Amino acid sequence: MTPFLFAIVVSAAPSHAPPGPRVAAAQHGEPAEKPVRTIAIEINGEPLDTDTPPQVVGGRVLVPLRDVFDALGIVVRREGGMITARLPTGSVSFEVGSFEATVNGRAVALDAPVIDRDGTTYAPLKLLVAAFGAQAVYDQRAERVEIISAFVGRNSEAEQQRAGGGSDVQGVIAAIDADSSPPSLTIVRAGTSRTISITSEAKVWTEDVTIHSQLRGAFADIRVGDAVHAILASDGRVVSVFDFYKSTSGTISAVSPAAFVLENGRVVTPAATTEISLNGAAARLPDLKVGDFVTVRSNPESGELRAVVASRALAAAAAEATPTPQPGTPPPTTIASVELSATRPLRAGESLDVILHGTPGGHATFDIGDYLTGLEMDERSPGVYTGRFTVPDRFNVTQIPVYGNLSVGSNAAPRTEAPGTLSAATTPPAIGEVAPPSGQTVNNSRPSIFATYNAPTEIAINPSSVTLGVNGHDVTSSATRSNGFITYSPGVDIPDGTVTVVVKVSDSAGNTATKVWTFTIKTR
Repeated sequence: MTPFLFAIVVSAAPSHAPPGPRVAAAQHGEPAEKPVRTIAIEINGEPLDTDTPPQVVGGRVLVPLRDVFDALGIVVRREGGMITARLPTGSVSFEVGSFEATVNGRAVALDAPVIDRDGTTYAPLKLLVAAFGAQAVYDQRAERVEIISAFVGRNSEAEQQRAGGGSDVQGVIAAIDADSSPPSLTIVRAGTSRTISITSEAKVWTEDVTIHSQLRGAFADIRVGDAVHAILASDGRVVSVFDFYKSTSGTISAVSPAAFVLENGRVVTPAATTEISLNGAAARLPDLKVGDFVTVRSNPESGELRAVVASRALAAAAAEATPTPQPGTPPPTTIASVELSATRPLRAGESLDVILHGTPGGHATFDIGDYLTGLEMDERSPGVYTGRFTVPDRFNVTQIPVYGNLSVGSNAAPRTEAPGTLSAATTPPAIGEVAPPSGQTVNNSRPSIFATYNAPTEIAINPSSVTLGVNGHDVTSSATRSNGFITYSPGVDIPDGTVTVVVKVSDSAGNTATKVWTFTIKTR
């Protein structure tokens, strides 16, 4: 993902029910279901003025595509049934009537198709999720679709006025003043700048666009060099701040005077302006060693390397421990071990328990890599500290180290790494190409049936989880499965008529995707 970043965040998640026959019927002229009253759309808390309100079709809420995209400042192009849009994070394309969209070259399954009705193109809420890496919600009781967007148009100026009042400030963070009251950010874009004050009422979201993780953050999580989009109310008050950055994480395998190499082969060459820290303290490149775990943070728009955050495990840090205290001084604070409950990748809503054994009577916290730090732990019994982290939506990490921290009074133990790591995935697999294609008529009574799939995160597909059903019969045992596809060749003739195929696939965290499609066999 390269140019400027954005996201949509709403107060609740949409339904994730798989598409079924009732949704497919919407492609073939099923009338819209009449709501009690006209469904409204709100973007960033303000009504969207549209003559084409959302419709309920096949049990799904569909929004007027062009009106919503226009409100977000995204240009939509259409050729025949194919629709494309150039996004700040890449591109999205989809075809009218299809249950699939292509986002940055990756196939993403939708829970309802894009449809044309009465001269207007309508799209399911999940298309917004797929295209923007976000969430969207329909409040059935209020008859309202609610969207909060961190991206509303692109402009050469740092600040852009919004229809109905308020403004959007977007660009690159040039300065952070944490000492002012309230603290402030200076945002620069195309030679213009804008300084905004961030009160405690402002909601802060941080997003690592590399691992598709978006978390509720705080002012302290914002860094100079990050891309940012701030939403201001009409009175100038900052409502939301969305901070975006790219990251690469890994263990150092080699260090030279000017660069270091990660185990995946990436060479990282810090610039003179790159901030380097080691275990929370300022450091220089020569301070880094083989075996250190680092997170390299860069600007998502320019690619400029802004920060290197390094962590060193206890064994290495112990070599640099302070001398033995003099008689009469308090004994050193120590951590004996840090243990994790997770033995497999976790999904949204599941929890990681962390247990730290160390000096009693202290204050303990744990860190999940350098993404989440200072998570509180309780001393449940003398010297035994426990903490829990529940995986939120849009949190995708792979083999991230977990560290324990312990201090007793003014004495702190070296940060200690748990022997295990944390992997989590909240984005389900995507089911892509299928054959025979949906709606196609074939003259072969034994057609080859297959589906491809992939994992948007680094958590792999679990091949043993993939199942294939044909006309209500589980044919998985006769199919060939791999990490990327399942294929089935019928051993007997399938009777003429409609054939319904169901594919289900899960990743190692247990996130599941389902695709249902039909084709017709006509041999005579």
